[in-house]
Amino acid sequence: MRLFRADLHIHTALSPCGADEMTPAAIVAAALARGLEMIAVCDHNAAGNVRAVQQAGEAAGLAVLAGMELTSAEEVHVVGLFPDADHAERVAARVREMLPAADEHYYSFFGEQPVLDVDGRTVGAETAALAMATPLGLDETVALIHDGGGLAIAAHVDRKAFSVLSQLGFFPEDAGFDALETSKWMQADSPRLAQIVAVGLPLVGSSDAHYLEEIGQGVTELTAEAPTFSELALALKRAGGRTTARVGRGGSGGGDA
Repeated sequence: MRLFRADLHIHTALSPCGADEMTPAAIVAAALARGLEMIAVCDHNAAGNVRAVQQAGEAAGLAVLAGMELTSAEEVHVVGLFPDADHAERVAARVREMLPAADEHYYSFFGEQPVLDVDGRTVGAETAALAMATPLGLDETVALIHDGGGLAIAAHVDRKAFSVLSQLGFFPEDAGFDALETSKWMQADSPRLAQIVAVGLPLVGSSDAHYLEEIGQGVTELTAEAPTFSELALALKRAGGRTTARVGRGGSGGGDA
């Protein structure tokens, strides 16, 4: 067992709000420069750039989990983390069928949605409107992730938009989440943190990075045997002495749950 530092919510240029600079090699280099040993690629409603970032990570010695950030019909953001790229891509294919096609007005506002290779070259484009909400309710969104073999994490639960609390006004006890994610802005002395901890689910911290400078500003400290999906899944269950703890901006801890 040892401690690993992970940022489990990073976007690439494929996300409508992701910067063009968010290419596979650049993301991996920034993560390593900030002392991270594991990251997760979580683009909005898509997984088209997961493999490229994983290839860049493998070459540089960084563990990269396959993920995506789904948007429910209530506009709640849910992070799905999957055992591998195959699982993530299968879920992404199902999500793509539910989204409208992007048109010229969409592209003029959100820009292109490039699929990249490991060297950052554009090799394709996602034509679905990834910024839109799916027609899936929150419970259906969580179920889709679980059906795909993944872990469902309530994204940035402390934010005033696109979180469970902001969109629903309460936290549904039967939602089926495996963990709660706090944003990089959540401080250890915040009264809101106590409310989140009281839900009783494991906490992870992530940057939700859309720009290179944001990578590592929110961190999960993982005590496990290795920086892998299976070890993270065990740590969220506190199995065999494994643990997770969220670390906020500037290193402020939030403990584990």
